Amino acid sequence: MFQKCNPTCKFFRCAKRALIVKGRRQFQRHSRRGNPLERGLIALCNWAGDLCQGPACQYAFCEKRALLPDGTCGLNLRRERRKIRSIEEEAEKDELRVKLKGKTLRRIKDLEYIE
Repeated sequence: MFQKCNPTCKFFRCAKRALIVKGRRQFQRHSRRGNPLERGLIALCNWAGDLCQGPACQYAFCEKRALLPDGTCGLNLRRERRKIRSIEEEAEKDELRVKLKGKTLRRIKDLEYIE
């Protein structure tokens, strides 16, 4: 369902600056997908001298601020939540915008941002 954050992600950082990623990083379009062990990447913690624990470590953070408390990646979560609207729904919204003017239109726009 939701993808766990892994320490080989290009946005994953260590607050102690102890993260070392060994292996070949392939700069592809979808570099976060797939199993990191299949790509030949290993994340090591220089401070502990062992494999990186990933999001379970207290010093782990995401550069994009997308690491959620349960260890899942918020970037994947954002992609899945996007709702695809049909043409009819968009036409109805356009008709509503034409009818409304001034403060009412601005209030509706504010409500759309909240959703």
